[in-house]
Amino acid sequence: MSNAKSKMLVIVSAVFLVLVGIGLYILFEKQGYGNYKRGEVISYNLKDYVDTTLLTYNDYDDVYTSINVSKVTIKNIEDSPEINSFEMREEEIIGYIKDYYEEMHKEDYLPASSVDSVIKTQINGTVLSVYYEVDFLLDKDIYEDNEKKYITTINIDLATNKVLSTEDLLSKYNYTKEYISEKIFEEDVMIDKGQIVIDKSTNISLTEDDIVRKKDTYVNGIISEFNNIMKVYIEKGTLVIVYDTKELNDLFFDNYFETNIKTKYLK
Repeated sequence: MSNAKSKMLVIVSAVFLVLVGIGLYILFEKQGYGNYKRGEVISYNLKDYVDTTLLTYNDYDDVYTSINVSKVTIKNIEDSPEINSFEMREEEIIGYIKDYYEEMHKEDYLPASSVDSVIKTQINGTVLSVYYEVDFLLDKDIYEDNEKKYITTINIDLATNKVLSTEDLLSKYNYTKEYISEKIFEEDVMIDKGQIVIDKSTNISLTEDDIVRKKDTYVNGIISEFNNIMKVYIEKGTLVIVYDTKELNDLFFDNYFETNIKTKYLK
C-alpha cells in the first residue's frame, strides 16, 4: 500500500472513531449515564427518617402485667399537617394506656391487662411507609370486648416530600374504592343464610335476602367511609389495607360485634 493510501486510511479511521465517540457521548448524555443530576440513583436509609423509642412506664404495675410499647418519630422530612396528624393520632393511641389505667385502677385490684405495640417501618422505592398499632388485652371481667387494637399509618414519598393519600396509593397500584368495597361487602358485611341483623337506621330485622337486595347501599356506604375505616400502607412492595370488621359493621347494623382486625395484601 502506498504512503498516500496509508495516510488516507489513517485519516478516515480517525474521523470514524471521532464520530463514534460523539455519537456515544450524545447517547449516554440523553440516557443520563454519568449525569449525576439526571441519572443519579438515590439510596434511602430508613434510619435517616424514622426513630423508634421504647417508652418506660414505672408506676402502672398495679393494673398492667406488662407494657411493651414504643413510639415512632418521623425526622428529616419537611413538616406538614398530615405528619402532625399522624403524630397526634399516635399520641392519642399511647394516651389510651393512661385512660385504661385510670378506669381500672382501684384498691385490691389484681393486674390482669397488658399492652404491646406493633411497628412496621420500611422504604419501598421512594415511599416511606409507617404502620403503628397498639394492642390492649384488658381485664375480661371489666370489658366484654377486652381486646382493643388502635392503628394509624402514614406514607411519604421521599423524592417529593409529599404525604400520599389513600387515593394516591390506590391509583399507584391500580385499585379503586369501588372494587375493594365490593369485595369487603362480600366477605365481611354479607351475612349467612339463617342469620339475622338489625338495621341501624330503621331497627328492622334483616335476612340474607334483605342484605343482597340492598347491596348497592352497603357498598356505597363503605366507599363513603373508606378513608375513615381503612388504614393503607405498603409492605415489601405490596399494597396493604387494614380495617376492623366491628367498625365496618357498626356502620350498618345495631348488633354486637367484637373487634376483628382484617389485613388484606392486595398486590
